[in-house]
Amino acid sequence: MLNIIRKIRRKLLSQNRFNKYLLYAAGEIFLVVVGIIIALQINNWNEDKKSQKAANYVLQEILNNLNEDASILEDILLQREKAKISVSNMISYLKEKEINKDTLSVDMLNFLTFERYFPINNGYEIFTSKGLELSNYALTNKISRYYNYEQKKMNRSIIDVEKAIIEILEDRTGISSFIETLDLREKLVLINYNDPVLKKDLYTEIMAFKNNNMGTIRVVRSFLKLNKELINDIKKELEK
Repeated sequence: MLNIIRKIRRKLLSQNRFNKYLLYAAGEIFLVVVGIIIALQINNWNEDKKSQKAANYVLQEILNNLNEDASILEDILLQREKAKISVSNMISYLKEKEINKDTLSVDMLNFLTFERYFPINNGYEIFTSKGLELSNYALTNKISRYYNYEQKKMNRSIIDVEKAIIEILEDRTGISSFIETLDLREKLVLINYNDPVLKKDLYTEIMAFKNNNMGTIRVVRSFLKLNKELINDIKKELEK
């Protein structure tokens, strides 16, 4: 091909047809420019394809993490709901003269059991470390807000419940002095379960705890809703 072009160029020059040579040269330059543009477009297309593939991989990882997160959150919400019911039960019967030991043990166990939230964020960590950018900016903002703000707010609420319960358990002069055995989520054994001091102190503790627990339930419910919405948004993005 190059030999043919050179022959045409030499023929035009030898025939002293300078104007035609200029036109030919301009055409040759145009073809070179077009070739460069096409090559750049192909290269950009390949790079975009690689970036999209990497973004989809990370989105799938985030989706997997969110599904695992949802399972953890549902378990936390279940326990907070159990605590809510048990607190309500105890408020209704603690002022009675005689209390059923087994009922009180179950309700106190639910009340004193707390959770720890260990989110799985490796997908988002890959997303930020690679500096990936999605064409869907709204989805990028939702993902960022979920991990950088909403998740931290939710975790603080769960930690507040934990701190409140630990403070109760560490007070050896309060209701913990009536607990012989405590295995969170499993078993609680009481001594002197009908003692008026236990009833009075327990009533005071659960009344203070009630609002804290309700606040955490609202936060977890709200966060779980965001989790479900983000899962749906990512699924739609991956289906494009």
